[in-house]
Amino acid sequence: MTSAIEIPATAGSPDLRTRRFLRRLTVATGGGMFIDGFVFASVAAALAGSAMSRDIGVTSTWSSLISSSTLIGTFFGGLFLGYVTDRLGRRPMFTIDLSVFLACAVLMLFVSAPWEVLVLGLVMGLAVGADYSIGSPLLAEFAPSARRGHYLGILEILWNVGYVVAYLVGYIINTQWPNAWHITLAASAVPAVICLFVRHGLPESPRWLISKGRRDEAVAVIEQDLGVSLDSEDFHAEQPEQTRYRDLFSADYIRRTVFVCTFWICIVLPYFALTFFQPTVLTAIGLGSNALAGALLGTVIALLGAATGWFLVDRVGRRTILIWPMFGCAIALFLVSLGHLLPIWLGTVCFFGYLYIYGIMSILPGVYPEEVFPTSIRTSGVGLASAASRIGAAIGTFLLPLSLSHLGLSWSMIFMGVVSLIGGITALMWAPETNQLNLTDTGHRDADRGSWWSTGTAAPEPVPAPAGK
Repeated sequence: MTSAIEIPATAGSPDLRTRRFLRRLTVATGGGMFIDGFVFASVAAALAGSAMSRDIGVTSTWSSLISSSTLIGTFFGGLFLGYVTDRLGRRPMFTIDLSVFLACAVLMLFVSAPWEVLVLGLVMGLAVGADYSIGSPLLAEFAPSARRGHYLGILEILWNVGYVVAYLVGYIINTQWPNAWHITLAASAVPAVICLFVRHGLPESPRWLISKGRRDEAVAVIEQDLGVSLDSEDFHAEQPEQTRYRDLFSADYIRRTVFVCTFWICIVLPYFALTFFQPTVLTAIGLGSNALAGALLGTVIALLGAATGWFLVDRVGRRTILIWPMFGCAIALFLVSLGHLLPIWLGTVCFFGYLYIYGIMSILPGVYPEEVFPTSIRTSGVGLASAASRIGAAIGTFLLPLSLSHLGLSWSMIFMGVVSLIGGITALMWAPETNQLNLTDTGHRDADRGSWWSTGTAAPEPVPAPAGK
């Protein structure tokens, strides 16, 4: 399928003006993902040191609450602010949420009690949840179908980059300036300022404008910012439609809603818990004093996996890099559960193998949810799925240290492996192949009534451009 925004000599490549705009938009939206990974790792790194606990009295209970705070905030941000974005537009919310985040990050410099860290973490999570439901849908609504996975996959890579950078910063501070934990907590203010600058002046989504009956404004955005016409891709196929949150649970969309919530939960519940407490897990495996350095290496391995997934997503499709990695993660974690029977090196390799395999499929939460919902409820659907995933991640992050203390490594890893196994079964039954298809096709209410929903075959024909356009 060739679209009007492609250069004839290079199939699938947008022209120079479009590429420049998409690069800027990718940086602007990817900055939010970088910040999410960054703030999560910053809190983990601050808690990993002893100075914060000593200075403000962080008990094990407070540690569990603080570690879950940004995840809980993300739940409410995605759940409610995604719907607000579908009603009010992508552009205004894109700036408001990050401004709130920046203010809270700066306030982290002045915290003096665990409850203050908890409250600020909740509000920062609220802003991150909003950004989840705004940024990637906005990018998906501009990106050409042939390269949509490429652009959206970059966002998930940037999440992993943010995590690695923050963990490295935290590692350096913990080892060189252990009393500077305030700086670790507040460091996310730096990328937030940069991201706000890049976002200034970005246009509204033309698909959202058309869905609200503002076709003339959409045409202006398409022509001025992308430098193409309404015929490009499937912009012309968008139709005005009301935003109704209940549509997510209607007969037309309920299976998609359940699918994206389930697979996202099954990806992040084990990962967030295991990476947040990587030093503890690696110590249980037997690394001892090398556990903190091993945890830093683990974040890099997950990043390498994400880069692999990004390379494959538009080449082999979404379904393949979800199903097999899900089952692969389950097998790796079941092997780690045998840690007491395995040499330390083998248990460590299995754990790092899990992180790499996780990385491959980790780009899909930034791709699938954006593709299976129509424009009228896209950010609502993405927000709901991200909210569900964060509750799963918060549960895993809260329970893992308790599980390791009371049940030990084996049963903890078995539980995490079962979660991945459930994700693999769900993907095998319901994962659609949306690769190379237009958003109006993949998000259409009848899309999952054909065999292409789960097999990738018999995809619907693209909607032709109106005559004379």
